[in-house]
Amino acid sequence: MLAAIITPFLFACSAVTGQHVAIKLGGVWGNAVRLFIAAIVLGSLVGIFWPESLSRETFFWFFISGIIGFGIGDVALFLAYERIGARLTILLNLCLAPLFAMAMEWSWLGNGVTAKVVLCSALILTGVTMALRPGAKSRQKMERRGNFVVGIFAAITAGFGQGTGAVISRKAEEVALEMGTQINGISAAFQRVFAGFLFALVAVIVIRFFCNRMHSATWSSPLDRKLFPWLMGAALFGPVVGVSFFQWALQSLESGIVLAVVAMTPIVLIPMTAITEGDHPSRLSIAGAFVAVAGVVLLNVWA
Repeated sequence: MLAAIITPFLFACSAVTGQHVAIKLGGVWGNAVRLFIAAIVLGSLVGIFWPESLSRETFFWFFISGIIGFGIGDVALFLAYERIGARLTILLNLCLAPLFAMAMEWSWLGNGVTAKVVLCSALILTGVTMALRPGAKSRQKMERRGNFVVGIFAAITAGFGQGTGAVISRKAEEVALEMGTQINGISAAFQRVFAGFLFALVAVIVIRFFCNRMHSATWSSPLDRKLFPWLMGAALFGPVVGVSFFQWALQSLESGIVLAVVAMTPIVLIPMTAITEGDHPSRLSIAGAFVAVAGVVLLNVWA
């Protein structure tokens, strides 16, 4: 249970540090550097301790999952960070991801939708709407870039990436079971992060080419001493240490309980972003966060 309780704090730290990286380096470039560091760390661990966990059959599904989850999802996540901040980004991402996952399972695997699922979905959407109403805007002190509406769309896209990527990842685990192969969380994370890094790298190349032609790009160095701790935090708290604790929790508890506890991340973020970003949400926004998280918790408990 301890691992499950620690995981939301690690994911919240990943969001806070990722927010700083996105502001300083830009969403696309900052995400690519962060995934590069995570891929190096995870790849080294897998190469030393679990090289047998890599196989062609499972790698295909983990790669597709990584392209959608860590590729599309995390590029969108960092684009949202620099526009709407960590609190709203994670709220939209984590609370909408289960809805996208259910839609994916319904269309691909044929899983049914019960009345409880509909009720939980309604709670989630109600809470998110409360948090996003004009009167619920927080008094931000930290610098923002870009359009707020674009940031909302990016956060929703990140939720789509995380939800659908998780479903495809489960498909990879099913293939591994059929083959009699055991793949731990670190190996699965590496294969997904590696795919996400390749997608992020292509995005950097494409965007930098067009931005340079328009003479509007600024690409800061990730080796800046003041930025480097934030960059390492964004790389380690989420894809490396956070995922490790998440997988550790899944080994000792039912997945529904673990996911319900992890769904508390947006609540954990409220005081953290208030301290680090000067993000002081209104009462309506806080209430909306609790309603949306309650919907996610009930969804995982009842599932």
